[in-house]
Amino acid sequence: MDAEPRTPRTRLELAETIAAKGDLRRRMEAHLRYRFRLSAPEVDDVMQDVVLELMRYDEPLREAEGLSFRILHLRTLQFLRNKGVRREEPIEDDTKTADDWSAPDPQTDVFILLRQTLAQASPACRRLIRAHYLEGKTLKETAEALSYASSNVVWTLLDRCIRRLRAVFGATR
Repeated sequence: MDAEPRTPRTRLELAETIAAKGDLRRRMEAHLRYRFRLSAPEVDDVMQDVVLELMRYDEPLREAEGLSFRILHLRTLQFLRNKGVRREEPIEDDTKTADDWSAPDPQTDVFILLRQTLAQASPACRRLIRAHYLEGKTLKETAEALSYASSNVVWTLLDRCIRRLRAVFGATR
């Protein structure tokens, strides 16, 4: 008799299935490479995050494959968001004279304008933006960290903050 592969019933079993490098893991890795154009080390990092997320809670599940791809998608977006924030810049030489400095570029003006616009935002708005966009926290993590009732509240407040900032930023440009 042919034995059917057993479908994982808990998150922990699903994590073990993905860690075993079977068919599901191969499809998830292919999804990362082709959909998000990630390199092999980046794929490994995201897959490790997915396995750790699944291992965090040992609870029953209904759709193992759907949950695994949903967590994969969310972790990939968080990875890409953090990758953009945490770029490593080479340390520059501080021995330059005034003649060595280049003329300011227009992007620097935009950064200064953005900093001034953020200074006009409320402290709560700045905390939300810092937690979600700069620290890379999910809406749920932001809600827990800043003591909001739910991720929906965080989403609504972030949306309101961003709209206000866009209005101020557009008016000052």
